Amino acid sequence: MFAEWGTGTLNTRMEHDSEQAPPSLEPPAPPTLDTLPPNLRRWEERPSRARWWLAIPIALGVYFFLVLFTIVQPISALGMSLSVPIPGVSTAQLFGLPDRPFTVMIVGLDIRPSQEGGPARTDSILLLRVDPEENRAGILSIPRDSMMLVPLGGGTYTADRINTAYVYNWSPDDPNASTEALAATIEDNLGIKVDYHVVFDQRDAASIIDAAGGVTVNVTAAFGQDDYSDDDVNVVPQFFDAGEQHLDGYSAVAYGRIREGTSDFDRIRRQQQVAEGLVEELSSITSMRKLPGVWDAYSDGVETNLSTRENAGLFAILKRIGTERMVTKSLGDAAVSCTSCSAALIQLLPEETARIIAEAFGDEGLGEEAARLLVNAGVTP
Repeated sequence: MFAEWGTGTLNTRMEHDSEQAPPSLEPPAPPTLDTLPPNLRRWEERPSRARWWLAIPIALGVYFFLVLFTIVQPISALGMSLSVPIPGVSTAQLFGLPDRPFTVMIVGLDIRPSQEGGPARTDSILLLRVDPEENRAGILSIPRDSMMLVPLGGGTYTADRINTAYVYNWSPDDPNASTEALAATIEDNLGIKVDYHVVFDQRDAASIIDAAGGVTVNVTAAFGQDDYSDDDVNVVPQFFDAGEQHLDGYSAVAYGRIREGTSDFDRIRRQQQVAEGLVEELSSITSMRKLPGVWDAYSDGVETNLSTRENAGLFAILKRIGTERMVTKSLGDAAVSCTSCSAALIQLLPEETARIIAEAFGDEGLGEEAARLLVNAGVTP
């Protein structure tokens, strides 16, 4: 009986439950454009426009990042140096520099402790000519013993070494007098207009080189000096083995200054090696982290009429050019000894001077003008 009752009750409950069970649920149909609310319907009607509005600020951000990055560090690809331009604005214009070839006179002074506060000897004279349009630069060294017409003030001139222009025109009341006289001497005798100047002594140069991490040079023949000193007080022997050498600031300056057993023309070539090595060091992408230290050493040590903005622009252009598109020449290759001079002066051969300047700066007309002015000044052989 219990079995019958239980079976009947169970059957009755199953029938009842089957009558009350909900129907199986089907997945809802996806909404159509007609069923969407009006605000969402407008968004869905123009999906491509919404995506473009999101893409524009992202693209602009990437573009300006590349502009700022490649101004200082171009991207190397397929053997070329690539930078991202700003339409209608050159790098030179961006930093307030001339949008034409311009010249920076770089003067290295040999200042001893006894000469501080007075006129110093001009140890090296280099002209850096930058052509931002052609992405090209040239370095021209002028031997310090080159005979030129040097201003003495009051409209008078004398035929003497070019480096005497700095000493003859030094004034405690006008810190720019010496530099301006040297620039005028270059323009009057060679026809090269000096737009900017950078003046430093050997200790300033050593600090800049140290901040850059040193320089690498290729020593063609071993040489040195056992009593070398940069201040006539502290002797630090300097010897350089033949081959590739990585030098710190003190040794790099000594490499370019040592006269013992070498000529002034040898010194000029070594100084150019150091200059090229510094540009090479600062042209690598790893140099980015060194820039603050290099800038501190540079701004603390040099005297220049370049503003902070112009200095940054000059550095950016030189970093972009690199050593591959930088031509290095010396007027020492156009020099001969002055046989009629009472002192050890050299004279520049006009035709060779024209050739060297044309090759250094990529301007034949400038070379021809330099030869003409030297002849007119009466300082040629």
